[in-house]
Amino acid sequence: MRAYNGRQSRWYQAAVRQRAGRITAAGLTKEVTFEPVEGPINDLVDAAYRRKYRGSPYLNPMIQAQARLATVRVMPRETE
Repeated sequence: MRAYNGRQSRWYQAAVRQRAGRITAAGLTKEVTFEPVEGPINDLVDAAYRRKYRGSPYLNPMIQAQARLATVRVMPRETE
């Protein structure tokens, strides 16, 4: 997952500061952890965005350097 507005994005800053959060999608809510990532994983994320958003005006900003620097790994978090 990455922030469209890069590291200046409010949600990105909160995610890396707190390293945890909550995601709701398709009616499910999950507790998660956020971990900044760098390196070759960004090429895989770019490829996934290219497949999913081909033809979208949002694709180019999502695969440019600013957004690549704001890539995070989202993992389920164990809750009590």
